[in-house]
Amino acid sequence: MLWLVLLFLATVQSLKPVILVPGALASKIEAKLDKSERSHFYCSKTSDWYTLWLKLDSIVAPAVNCWADNFKMEFSDGVFSNTPGVETRVAGFGDTHTLDYVDDWNYISYYKDLVEGIMSQPGAEDGVSVRAAPYDFRYSPPSSQSKLFFHKLKMLIEDTYNYSGSKVVLVSHSLGGLTTSTFLHTMSQQWKDQYVHAWVSAAGVFGGAVKEVKVLVSHGVVDLPDFVVNRLVQRDVARTIMGNYFMLPRYPVWGKDEVLVQTPRTNYTLGNLEQLFADMGVTDGVEKWKTVRNASYTGDPGVPTHCFNGKDVPTSASFYYKDQKDFPDVVPETVSGDGDGTVPARSLQVCHKWNSTVTVTEYSGADAGEHDKIVGNKEFIKSIIELIS
Repeated sequence: MLWLVLLFLATVQSLKPVILVPGALASKIEAKLDKSERSHFYCSKTSDWYTLWLKLDSIVAPAVNCWADNFKMEFSDGVFSNTPGVETRVAGFGDTHTLDYVDDWNYISYYKDLVEGIMSQPGAEDGVSVRAAPYDFRYSPPSSQSKLFFHKLKMLIEDTYNYSGSKVVLVSHSLGGLTTSTFLHTMSQQWKDQYVHAWVSAAGVFGGAVKEVKVLVSHGVVDLPDFVVNRLVQRDVARTIMGNYFMLPRYPVWGKDEVLVQTPRTNYTLGNLEQLFADMGVTDGVEKWKTVRNASYTGDPGVPTHCFNGKDVPTSASFYYKDQKDFPDVVPETVSGDGDGTVPARSLQVCHKWNSTVTVTEYSGADAGEHDKIVGNKEFIKSIIELIS
């Protein structure tokens, strides 16, 4: 009987704690309003704290107009901020429940299966074995909001280590990978050696994504039909969001002369992105892009890294307009390449080349490797459990 007790205690002690860093659009953002005027007669000027992202009924017409006015950002003197009268906060830092699903209706599952898989293991402890670090994905480095998030993430890692007595395993997804990579670059090697056991990156958007170009040109934040959400309203919001510029394709993963958008008149590339912003009517687009384009870090992270990504899923490689009059308000045609359906292969594979990378796992096809499905992939979850056990 004693050996069973000792075996159980050994299991408890060996389970390494996990901290989840989500991707874009996954964190729950709450807002409080105290505005001087309404954007539309049916929109509120004042409110207590409520869910700004994501309530599905708030992004359909006509409610989308109220959501847009509160979700969009202002840009002045190189600084992104909320619009006047809108205060925001991120719900559930340190907890995982706000990341189980993306939306308030519990319709779009996110980290739920992974959390349940970890918590089903012998020795798993509520509030310790798996924690979460959600953030306001509208912001990115080098903003003061990102610096504050990095500080909170550092404190969360240290607190988890001190409580559990074990080094932490970071698990990131999508934009969370680029965010984690940049965070780790700000930390000393001594700190990383002391507190971080390993980092698992799933579908990291390390080199940016061509899809983000379409988001800014014609598409908007949410991929739903026009009759459900007003696409051009969504696009106007997307053009204000710092994080969207942060995820644009970046050099040298993309060459400066590679075509991103083609019209009968012009081929737009990283080399003439200024012209693209001007031609689509975003007068401050260049300044927004220049604010963030060198703010990320995708070099070797200095911690044992496990890279997971999808492949063999048609993924946006470039876009083209057959008719000049359709640019930029009509959704363009897509030229596809390899990737996970959202992030091109070359961007996902940046982490393959790091000296710190221990394993590389690629899932083929949409069922196993699609960008958003990968965190619910049973084989991926099994790999996380094996790593922390």
